[in-house]
Amino acid sequence: MTAFDATSPSNGGALNPFELRRRWLAMDGNEAVLAWAGTRLGQALIFGAFAALILAVPLLRFKHSLIIAIGLGLTFVFPRRRFAMITGMGFLYFLVRPFRFEGHYGYFAQIWQGWASPLPVQVGMSVLALLFAFALLPYFANQRSGTIGFASRRPILSLFGLCVMLTGATALLPEETPVAQSLWIVLTFLSGAFFFIGYLLIDNRGKTGLAFNAKAGFMRPIWADGTVPIKGPNYLRKFEAGDETALARTRLKALKLLVWASILYAAWLLGFEHGIHGSLGFPRLATAIAGAGEDATYSLPMRWLIVGIDFLSLIFWLGAVIHTLVAVIRLAGFAIPRGMAKPLASRTIAEFWGRYLFYFKELLADFFFYPTFQRFFKKSPRLRIAFATFVAAFIGNVLFDLITQTPFVAINGFWATIDNFYSYTIYAAILTAGIIASQLHTAKARPEDGVLRYDVLPRIQVIGFFAALRVFDDSSGSLPVGDRVHFFLSLFGVSP
Repeated sequence: MTAFDATSPSNGGALNPFELRRRWLAMDGNEAVLAWAGTRLGQALIFGAFAALILAVPLLRFKHSLIIAIGLGLTFVFPRRRFAMITGMGFLYFLVRPFRFEGHYGYFAQIWQGWASPLPVQVGMSVLALLFAFALLPYFANQRSGTIGFASRRPILSLFGLCVMLTGATALLPEETPVAQSLWIVLTFLSGAFFFIGYLLIDNRGKTGLAFNAKAGFMRPIWADGTVPIKGPNYLRKFEAGDETALARTRLKALKLLVWASILYAAWLLGFEHGIHGSLGFPRLATAIAGAGEDATYSLPMRWLIVGIDFLSLIFWLGAVIHTLVAVIRLAGFAIPRGMAKPLASRTIAEFWGRYLFYFKELLADFFFYPTFQRFFKKSPRLRIAFATFVAAFIGNVLFDLITQTPFVAINGFWATIDNFYSYTIYAAILTAGIIASQLHTAKARPEDGVLRYDVLPRIQVIGFFAALRVFDDSSGSLPVGDRVHFFLSLFGVSP
């Protein structure tokens, strides 16, 4: 008899879907299921199901999913070397995909072909990525030795200064010169891995430092699908399964989360893409913004419905992607918290920001909020909170996107790159004002105020705030900022 037989209905009647759902959600707390999941057969089935699902559901690029499947497979084959396996595959992933944007790969190919190297483009890029990784070792060593004082005391700020200087050099030097091209390659490596390296520098402050494999494997870990790190290696170590039972429980949680991510993706694809926007022909937000200058294109209720559906579609899509990445980490044996946790249940803007993109919020807090909070306005608590929030939610938010796009300065020009950020700057400013107001506002609704005032209205206000903000949530420059402002004001009945 298997563990699943032990938990099956005994009456032999029709299976109750609600009961099946309850058992599915509770299986990581069922001792019989945990015992089964700890066997090699159970582990093989869990890993097999996980790999099949992540390869079948096109949330990530297929090659990326394949690297993930191989890395997780190695943790199954070598369970006592899980950390070494995922860091090794992470370093390989960095060597294969070191850049952030597809446009960077095309520009690098032009440079490499212009150099007339006998090596293929991919091989040349991987060799240079390897050299870049080794070039960082003295920087990490200096953080502990203090040879270069300022770089040792402020390693992340120094790294940012290097990024600024490289950006300036690539903008000023003639792009056809080998020096400018070499500096652009270094900048592209650095900007794509900037915050991953930043977390390694934070973790490197410890008494023992970090081993080389940890540094290399977390410059772009196998689950990285962008430039938002899910913290650093020390954070993962805190959640590492300590025994076989904990490991089995963590892997079951991973499988459950991936299944939930797949359900969200299916709902997004069938409900929003094929259903609302496909069969029903409901306009997308970008289409509505592009036509904002036309008289009475959409009624006021229709405009709000457009931003609301766009916002919900984003929640489903991002939820699917974030849950998938967290599920990968959990299957590797690290029971980290979710990256998105019931954001639509939030009653305040600040609460939503913490629930919506948890690890991006953590990044802004670690790199911007806490350092500011520790240094400024210590005698004024409210001003201290407000200023630290401003630095994180506005300055940090804009800088995060700007740093990742610095290589485009050499490709598109400085002002063309900056022009793309007008819309996102407005987004960050409104978001910051909303979060600060939410933090400082003390008269919050209480349960005794009734269902409408406590449960319904606050949530409608929060959802409406973030749905309206979607109008400006873009740094691609795909639409003129004037059209975005026009559409945003039209949501409130204002016609410029």
